[in-house]
Amino acid sequence: MPNNPNQPREYDAVLGGSAPPPVGGVVLGGLEGVKRRLKSTFVEQRVAALKEALQYGEAGIDLVIEAILDESEEIQRTAYRLLGEKTELRVKQALQQFNHWKLMTCLRTLGGHSNYVNSVAISPDGKTVVSGSADKTIKIWDMHTGSLLRTLAWHSRSVSDLAISPDGKTVVSASGDKTIHMWDMHTGSLLRTLSGHSDWFNSVAISLDGKTVVSYSTDYTIHMWDMHSGCLLHTREGHSQRVISVAISPDDKTVVSGSDDNTIKMWDMHTGSLLRTIQGYSLWVTDLAISPDSKTMVSASQDRTIKMWDMDSGCLLRTLEGHSSYVFSVAISPDGKTVVSGSYDNTIKMWDMHTGRLLRTLEGHLHNVSDLAISPDGKTVVSGSWDKTIKFWGV
Repeated sequence: MPNNPNQPREYDAVLGGSAPPPVGGVVLGGLEGVKRRLKSTFVEQRVAALKEALQYGEAGIDLVIEAILDESEEIQRTAYRLLGEKTELRVKQALQQFNHWKLMTCLRTLGGHSNYVNSVAISPDGKTVVSGSADKTIKIWDMHTGSLLRTLAWHSRSVSDLAISPDGKTVVSASGDKTIHMWDMHTGSLLRTLSGHSDWFNSVAISLDGKTVVSYSTDYTIHMWDMHSGCLLHTREGHSQRVISVAISPDDKTVVSGSDDNTIKMWDMHTGSLLRTIQGYSLWVTDLAISPDSKTMVSASQDRTIKMWDMDSGCLLRTLEGHSSYVFSVAISPDGKTVVSGSYDNTIKMWDMHTGRLLRTLEGHLHNVSDLAISPDGKTVVSGSWDKTIKFWGV
């Protein structure tokens, strides 16, 4: 026997009586039914209603936009994903105003390294992730599928840091074997080896114009190299202990370095001259990042704090506290609104860049979060850990 067309469907709203219409009440399908189900106490019904809402044009889109501010995280996440598939200008504006960082969760975990993962980097086109490990290898992964594309294995000691050239063609790796290797990103072939430090290479960075490589070492020195010829341009000394981290401002004017001597030094990118020494830490400065507008520097330390500094004056702007152990890594989102930090307490924290407010804490790694990278579109965070894994985080 065919179904009665007047019988209410599973999620239709019905007014008046419990008997099937037209005797017992009126079925509220369509947009009115969606609105009623969005008020349900059952999350499953509300999720289903959101998915249906987009069938009802502008009014339905309005309902989904409203839902990204719902008290339920699951409703927020559903609305965010649904709106991400739309192309309307007002939808894009709504998503830009919404802070998606507070919804991030683990999307994927990659295993493959046999020792600590010390460094991760994402290609400028957002398609590839590169990881460096204490197992002496570099691995290249597909960003979207997580599949391993190739393994590079020429270093004879731990790979301590990685950088990818702005054109996405070259991977630069620093190692405890006192060398820097340059690799073809697409073929995996070794292009060039740089050597010059007398001890472990700790950190490496590439200028935004792709012309200069900057390296820092446990021999307390800073080297600046010509990216294309491999020639050494400058050697600078100034720190009294190991140099652990390095960053180059996006305007390619300034190099900053963090050290075991508890200081940060700022250097002129082109002349190599020392511009300023910043003090304020009681323990090692472990990592550095500079905002996209080159106006703010963020530093991490063993003292469990993250500090934000004015790049022009060197003045302290704000101190972020919340990690229960050493902070080893920091990154800034492409829009300059969010700071992400990784710690020896095994967590990742996300902070509002302008207010310092903690947005979210991500848990999942079983050991120190050693490095972080944020995708060019700002939608994905990639973390490397001493638990030998790489995790992808997003909405």
